Amino acid sequence: MLATGGHPKAATTTVQISGSSIPVLRVDVLGSECVTLGYGLTAHLAAEIVQTTPSSTYLIGTDTNIAPLHLAALEKALKGALSTVGSKARVLSYVIPPGESVKTRETKAQIEDWMLDNKLTRDACIIALGGGVIGDLFGFVASTFMRGIPVFQIPTTLLAMVDSSIGGKTAVDTPAGKNLIGAFHQPRHIFMDLAYLRTLPHREYVNGMAEVIKTAAIWDEEDFTLLENHSEEILGLSAQGGDGEKSGMNLYVWPFGTKSDEPPFPFSMQHILTEEDLQLLIRVVLGSIRVKAHVVTVDEKETGLRGLLNYGHTIGHAIEAILSPELLHGECVAMGMVREAEIARHLGYVNDAVIGRIVRVLQAYGLPVSTEDKRVKLLAPAKHCAVDRLLDIMRVDKKNQGDKKRVVMLSGIGSTYEPKASFIADDVIRKILSPAMEVEAVDKSGATAKKEVRINVPGSKSISNRALVLAALGKGVCRLEGLLHSDDVQVMLEALQKLVGIKYTWEDNGDTLVVEGGAGKLQVPTSEVYLGNAGTAARFLTTVCCLVRSDDESRTTIVTGNARMKQRPIGPLVDALASNDCQLTYLESEGCLPLNIKPTGLKGGHIKLSASISSQYVSSILLSAPYATEPVTLELVGDAVVSKPYIDMTIAMMKSFGIAAHQDPSNENVYHIPQGVYTNPKMYLVEADASSATYPLAYAAITGTKVTVTNIGAESLQGDSEFAVKVLRPMGCVVEQTATQTTVQGPKRLVPIPSIDMETMTDAFLTASVLAACASDGGAENVTRITGIANQRVKECNRIAAMVEQLAKFGVHASELPDGIQVHGVRGDPKDVLETPVDGVYCYDDHRVAMSFSILACARGVGKRSVILEKKCVEKTWPSWWDALENILGGQVAGADMTGHGAAGYKDGTGSVKKGDGFVKGHANSANGHETPKKFETDFDDSTIVVIGMRGAGKSHMGIAAAKALNRSFIDMDSYFDRKMGKSIAAFVASSSWEEFRNLESAQLAEVLKDHPTGYIVSCGGGIVETAEGRESLKRWASEKGRVVHLTRDINSIVEYLGSDKTRPALGEDPRSIWHRRQNFYKECSNAEFTIITEGHETSTWKLVERDFAKFIKFFLSNKGCYAVPHGKDSSSFFLSLTFPDLHEYVKLLSTVGEGADALELRVDLLKELSDGFVGSQIALIRRYSALPIIFTVRTKSQGGRFPDDKLENMFSLLQLGLKHGCEFVDVEVLDSASPEFQRLYKALLANKGRSHFIASYHDFSGTAVWDPTGYVSNLSAQSRAVMMRDKYIELHKYGDSVKLIGTAKKLEDNFSLHRFVHQIVPGLGIRPCKPLIAVNMTAVGQVSRALNTYMTPVTHSDLPMKAAPGQLSIKEIYQTRALLGLVSPRHFYLFGYPIASSMSPTIHNTGFNKLGLPHKYSISENPSWSHVKAMLDEGMQNGTFGGASVTIPHKEEIVKHKLVHSLTEAATKIGAVNTVMVNPEDKTSLVGDNTDWLGIRTSILKRVPGGSTNGYEVVGGIIGAGGTSRAACFALNSLGCTDLRVWNRTESKAATIAAEFGGRAVSDGFEKLLETPHLNEKSGKPKIFLLVSSVPGASQTELPIDAMFTRANELASSKSIGVFVEMAYRPRKTVIIEHLGSIERTNISWSYVEGVEILIEQGLEQFARWTGRIAPRKAIEEAVYAAY
Repeated sequence: MLATGGHPKAATTTVQISGSSIPVLRVDVLGSECVTLGYGLTAHLAAEIVQTTPSSTYLIGTDTNIAPLHLAALEKALKGALSTVGSKARVLSYVIPPGESVKTRETKAQIEDWMLDNKLTRDACIIALGGGVIGDLFGFVASTFMRGIPVFQIPTTLLAMVDSSIGGKTAVDTPAGKNLIGAFHQPRHIFMDLAYLRTLPHREYVNGMAEVIKTAAIWDEEDFTLLENHSEEILGLSAQGGDGEKSGMNLYVWPFGTKSDEPPFPFSMQHILTEEDLQLLIRVVLGSIRVKAHVVTVDEKETGLRGLLNYGHTIGHAIEAILSPELLHGECVAMGMVREAEIARHLGYVNDAVIGRIVRVLQAYGLPVSTEDKRVKLLAPAKHCAVDRLLDIMRVDKKNQGDKKRVVMLSGIGSTYEPKASFIADDVIRKILSPAMEVEAVDKSGATAKKEVRINVPGSKSISNRALVLAALGKGVCRLEGLLHSDDVQVMLEALQKLVGIKYTWEDNGDTLVVEGGAGKLQVPTSEVYLGNAGTAARFLTTVCCLVRSDDESRTTIVTGNARMKQRPIGPLVDALASNDCQLTYLESEGCLPLNIKPTGLKGGHIKLSASISSQYVSSILLSAPYATEPVTLELVGDAVVSKPYIDMTIAMMKSFGIAAHQDPSNENVYHIPQGVYTNPKMYLVEADASSATYPLAYAAITGTKVTVTNIGAESLQGDSEFAVKVLRPMGCVVEQTATQTTVQGPKRLVPIPSIDMETMTDAFLTASVLAACASDGGAENVTRITGIANQRVKECNRIAAMVEQLAKFGVHASELPDGIQVHGVRGDPKDVLETPVDGVYCYDDHRVAMSFSILACARGVGKRSVILEKKCVEKTWPSWWDALENILGGQVAGADMTGHGAAGYKDGTGSVKKGDGFVKGHANSANGHETPKKFETDFDDSTIVVIGMRGAGKSHMGIAAAKALNRSFIDMDSYFDRKMGKSIAAFVASSSWEEFRNLESAQLAEVLKDHPTGYIVSCGGGIVETAEGRESLKRWASEKGRVVHLTRDINSIVEYLGSDKTRPALGEDPRSIWHRRQNFYKECSNAEFTIITEGHETSTWKLVERDFAKFIKFFLSNKGCYAVPHGKDSSSFFLSLTFPDLHEYVKLLSTVGEGADALELRVDLLKELSDGFVGSQIALIRRYSALPIIFTVRTKSQGGRFPDDKLENMFSLLQLGLKHGCEFVDVEVLDSASPEFQRLYKALLANKGRSHFIASYHDFSGTAVWDPTGYVSNLSAQSRAVMMRDKYIELHKYGDSVKLIGTAKKLEDNFSLHRFVHQIVPGLGIRPCKPLIAVNMTAVGQVSRALNTYMTPVTHSDLPMKAAPGQLSIKEIYQTRALLGLVSPRHFYLFGYPIASSMSPTIHNTGFNKLGLPHKYSISENPSWSHVKAMLDEGMQNGTFGGASVTIPHKEEIVKHKLVHSLTEAATKIGAVNTVMVNPEDKTSLVGDNTDWLGIRTSILKRVPGGSTNGYEVVGGIIGAGGTSRAACFALNSLGCTDLRVWNRTESKAATIAAEFGGRAVSDGFEKLLETPHLNEKSGKPKIFLLVSSVPGASQTELPIDAMFTRANELASSKSIGVFVEMAYRPRKTVIIEHLGSIERTNISWSYVEGVEILIEQGLEQFARWTGRIAPRKAIEEAVYAAY
């Protein structure tokens, strides 16, 4: 091992510059002092840039966050410097959107194009002003523009200052990962102006601290100690000091060190820098800069030493790839640092102390340490860092070695195991990253098995916590040796820092904590004391907090914890303290945290306390009692005291710190504690944790081996130290115990203990319980009874119930006793009879549950595996337990990653998925308010998708689109080949051969699929199917792993495209010939197929292709199960049959004939051509022009179609094609299910079913089927044989998700027979599951049956040239028939408001009702009083005629105010107004208030945005007006991703109110500045879209400076921006603003507009759907409204 701690740092010099009150520091990098660190450097750096690098043009690259703050000052300084030297050089600026998402090749190309357009030449100079993204991107531009031009870095974030700006690394991101394309290009100079940090948001400041901590961790322990002891002061150096975001108190002042004539920086008034503050900030930043500078100088191109700077980054980058942009770079690196340090611990390079220090310091700065941290879950609730996904991302590093990754290994704080990154095996990384651990029993009889081991256990949690409190309250310095490094102790240490302000350092590589006590001086902490689930800390510190005294009683201490801690009792302690005049208040539940404690001090005197629940209450008062105002007499009252040895331990430890408490000689429940101050001993040894020692000793007992615990023996103060003698020896073990160590030899078979009282060692009962499970004496009872442990019901969980539940998973019967548990030992050899715990052992976040069951898992047979969930919970007392179990005791463990919360299955150490049946429900947590863990389902299958097809089909294009839609990584195999071989395919083929290329191509595909089984989209070269090896890889993937998608496109379009593509080698033959040769290969290798149609102008249709392909892929991958439409008593559904020979000629009908339907049926048998390509094009056309699901049907001649009856194989081949194309429904004809041929073909079809819904169908075109077998068959000829529909139903039920039976009616009675069949015969069969049934009769007389059928009724449409079957009705005709039969009751719908006489709403809804045949009526109810509305609603609900209502002024807000409805939707609640009232579909008796105005706005805008989505834009929103409609507009714009919302109103206060509610700002400096976007006159990496909504009346618009507003917006906007104006007023139709849009300048913004009447229609369509459950007939409604307008 090479210790790199103490390495040198880069040299520095101090320089005084003009205009600065402090000297600046220059740091040497690569032999040049090219880093300048100071405060207020703007004028200086401008002069130095101009003097050292004369240029024709200086280009400042920055982003929209930095530009408003610092761009103008830098431009002014540069121009001033140029003027001084007489230069006429230009100063230009290019501003991009902020964030990692713009760091792309596309943005780089846009910048370069702009530079060329603006005539920048080789003597230009780039100045990168911003954070890491700006430095990386503009540095990369500088490295390639004109083959390299100078670049200056001016980092404005802490992260960029200490990391990315130094070293010359420049890069852009790709879909495959971060920084994969770039160059080394050293900046001419780096100017670090600490003044810029004064405008840095607090979270970004903390983000940078992650890199500071990282650097100290690998290089300098002294720097690390500084960070540990001064976290609050260093955080206070942030402009917002950690609280600025909440306070919002930002003032513009001139901070320390700046000149009065420089622009001010905004920062919190509470955090003005003093000279002392500035020197601390310089020290923090300079320490990291000097390390980075030295490392870069030694290893510029990262061949070894520089790799150390990637500590935390290997895993951190993988986490960032998933959690970005919600989580920042530094936050992800922080989590990576912890995991990589844990790997080092697992490998034996560091101890628990190192991990503890890293975790503590990261948490002290507010950084996450785990993906399970609360803040991570809050910021990225829908994202999951699956282990396989993380490993896949890590594989991208070209410097990996096979299945080993480059990871920096620490050897201590400030030192590393190697002077470079180490290679770590995947199975080790998986073990550390996995949230669960798989424990495998091993053979202990083998020659290599460990039969005798010695082990040290961690320090006692109980003693560690007591020692910390005593040392913190004591006087002097104390060295605590053997301290436990665990979650609980970390929490205690952090809390004592807040309360006492203790200073501490670490010695002996973290084995010794040096504490300087506060001698009883305490303070009110500046923030809450958060204790997680640390019960000991919560109880001890509650009394410590009562010691705090302050004259300002308004400042209080809040003690809180996590959800479980808030359920654990603390009431008896609080009652005792409250009786002593302490003022404690429960903030939530009575008897539990959180507490609010006033600083009144502890009075002392006689205190009574109930100690029957926890001895820690007693210890809490004992520890703090010496600091009470009066000496304390503590009397324990109530039931028997529990765990008295721990009280004795507390008294003994107090004596070691100079205070002698003693028991009253006449009453053992009374203690006398004198006043005084603890005197810290120079050294205090924390003995080992006796409870933890039970696990390795139990391992010996259960495996028959010998284990010696070297640091716990008979002299221990802890009750659990008796475990070996009182439990293991009676169970048959050989026990040897000295004063300081304990040895146990396990027997061949443990024996039960009939009864044992474990009151003095209650925490050890869990260990005893798992041993009892394996104990047997051959007797009839075979039971171990454990008592005296009632307090274990209120620990981390109800431990007794937890043991009963989890033992049951191993097949062990146990039950609860009033104060204990009894366990029935298994009969037979535990290796044979212990069962596999289904779905793993759930630990309830309890460390003792986890460790106990890991011991039981070792008793199972060799090779049998048991999963222990929540592996991290052991960190409470033994953080390295899993390492000890494997590396010392000799067990075998592997990482396991669950697909959810342990339910549904988990991934083991090999990556394979193991299934289970879900958790066993029980009461272990419910007894304490916890819920049994719920199953978690992900939205999509994560299996990698492979895309194949002809060259030029669009594989890469669609692959990238799918990767974006699914948040996956993308691999283009052609690019993969280029990168791996170091040359292009064309060059390789030219120097080798096509055959050699094909062989390598197949091998590389197999390699990629092995390395990336999940989370990727892989696009293959067109010829991958040319070799048998390539085809085998694809077929194997399709059959075993996931989807292989064949992309098809018209061959003529492909030929045309290939003729223009010169980037690849010539194919050597006609593409048509190649297609004919490969066509069948593609078919056999794929299990999904997608046809691309790009009719018309290609650029206008590819976005639609991307949309359709994303929908197609999501259908296949969805985990929602079989596709279905709503089916129930009150729902109706319909499908419309398309019977055209070629849909190309009828595409315009698709958007209208499907209105009101739930699916479209493609009658494949009626198509003019049945080739795969033609059928695929028909499916693609439906997807393009309709959003409805597709029913894929091939109807045979005997069933009323055109497909030959004797071509069953061909029919099923077509059905397979429907499945491959992702059709949501597939109609499967079942004619002769008993035939072997049908069975064979159906079995193959079922194997490829996926999510598609099978409709098992039978059509009686012969007229021989009988619905009711009890009737007579009058319509059959003598030669005919009757077909019983009952028998057909039974037959079809096996083959479909739903059943479709179509009969032929000859007379009206046949419909009544059908009705009896559906409602009596089918239910009477009792067949389960009950499947949806389509049952109708053909012919005119059978039409009534179509009205009676409610599920997926086949319908026609008046615009269709012909019906698909005899007797088909339209949806309108069906509803009219139902109304005549009384099946649909007429409902009354109203418009409430005043004045509303000219409203178009009646036209909208009555047209819709009429078009669909609904018997409803919509009318105006005009009245200004809300009481009228209430009366109408009450009357309508009472008589059952009310269907719904539209609401307009003045009642929208009145309905909310007067509670005229029973509930509100989220939209109505947020907007504060109701425009739609509907009957609750769940209970039919209550009313729901909704708001569809916002949906009208949103839908209308999206129709005018290219691609129908604002995802690719930076959205700027403007609202004119501040009334109720403006709130709906704000809600709509927020839903469209608007991040820059402005509101203008004549009354500014109203605008400010609305803006504040919706995250925007009020425009206070003039209407004309509503859409002003300063510093954006250049091209932007992400185009802007301006969304403007006016809610003011048309007549009021004449007074507004409209021309000035649009002109100013256009002048300052980026080119190629688009704008959409939404007019909410619908009279007049062309308002002043709409008229004005026709004459404005459009050079930068291309405007479109939405008339108010369109909004009215759109929101009305939404209302219609809510009221009726049907899609409104849009075209008819629009025509009616515009005709009547």
